[in-house]
Amino acid sequence: MAERDGPAAPLCSERFGSRAARGCCGAADGRLRWEAWGALSGDVTAKPEGRHRGAAGAPGPASPLASRLLAVVLPQGFPGSVSPDYLPYQLWDSVQAFASSLSGSLATHAVLLGIGVGDAHASVSAATATWLVKDSTGMLGRIVFAWWKGSKLDCNAKQWRLFADFLNDVAMFLEIMAPMYPSGFTVIICISNLAKCIVSVAGGATRAALTMHQARRNNMADVSAKDSSQETLVNLAGLLISLLLLPLVSDCPSFNLGCFFLLTALHIYANYRAVRALVIETLNEGRLWLVLKHFLQRGEVLDPTSANQMEPLWTGFWPSLSLSLGVPLHRLISRVSELQQLVDGHQEPYLLHWDQLQNQVQVVLSHMAGPETILRAATHGLVLGALQEEGPLPAELEELRHRVQAGPEKQSWVIVKETHQVLDKLFPKFLKGLQDAGWKTEKHQMEVDEWRATWLPSPEKKVL
Repeated sequence: MAERDGPAAPLCSERFGSRAARGCCGAADGRLRWEAWGALSGDVTAKPEGRHRGAAGAPGPASPLASRLLAVVLPQGFPGSVSPDYLPYQLWDSVQAFASSLSGSLATHAVLLGIGVGDAHASVSAATATWLVKDSTGMLGRIVFAWWKGSKLDCNAKQWRLFADFLNDVAMFLEIMAPMYPSGFTVIICISNLAKCIVSVAGGATRAALTMHQARRNNMADVSAKDSSQETLVNLAGLLISLLLLPLVSDCPSFNLGCFFLLTALHIYANYRAVRALVIETLNEGRLWLVLKHFLQRGEVLDPTSANQMEPLWTGFWPSLSLSLGVPLHRLISRVSELQQLVDGHQEPYLLHWDQLQNQVQVVLSHMAGPETILRAATHGLVLGALQEEGPLPAELEELRHRVQAGPEKQSWVIVKETHQVLDKLFPKFLKGLQDAGWKTEKHQMEVDEWRATWLPSPEKKVL
């Protein structure tokens, strides 16, 4: 009788992804009765949800139709299956894709007009030759750019993403202007297509890097596929709007340019907001420098959100310090005494050479160097760079700064040796602070070359 005084205890429960769970109780007739989604209690007969038995998408307070529509464009398990910055990034990315789609329609209209579409006197063979030259130039440019900058795209994905979209706007502007200069039309559209092919390499590579960041349940393929679906829907909407826009601008070049500049401004702004919304938890050189500088000045480690908000997006390509990781040993030394200077005073699996005059740090890595070693080597190099800049530093580094500013450049190896000793105390605290703040220190996005070396350890600290 006591069981009838209150609701029956749930026999089981279920949930979809990261959404709230619902319970299930037994009815008097022996059937299971499930609570309604989003309700604390209820008397709803169980109906199959999810992919099975015809119902698609995640259950929840939204209507079944809305759930089905969202399942088409959002990864399975959203929002728990993606990073927290997924939604703001994708919203702004959709805005920029829509603006780019409209601008692309204006540019395509101009190119076709310049080739001779609609002109009874235009030659088909000449138009075909122009198109082939344009495509060939772009293909060669794609190969050269991938060889030249391919290994750098992961390290600064945000900056290259912005660069790609800005270059895409420049390419479309050239296409719109090309018909106004018939004598140079072929050259202009070849340059434009070359830029677009660079855009496709940089944009595609950085999109893959960002997909790796967003996927949180080994679901890279699903996140990438849904991103493609979102972009296709946006481009379809842009295509429909273009059908209405092109007849209005075809006879008025000034209005055409005005629309292009307006769409370009929207495109650049939306791209900036999308990239700024990203919160990447792995360290590249720019983010490491921001976090380290704050740590040296205030003794605190910035969390990923704060550091990503402070990360420079337009000037990230040109750091003040030239830091090279994984350089060949033969590039740095030519004498036994020089090798002894690099090895002396430490047993770390890297050797560091510092050129004060050029503000350049070159690091030779051992074959045993892992992510933590690379992170320490990069931190070491940035600490040396901090000795030549203004701003408060810990007492032991402040003393070294005075010696750097007063001492001769030829004693750089002595400063490097002493900073090894400072980092023996400083780096473990810094590393723990990074981990506590939410940074993923088991991997990094530093630019590291493939050279590795071996050497005899320093005899001063050899353990027998």
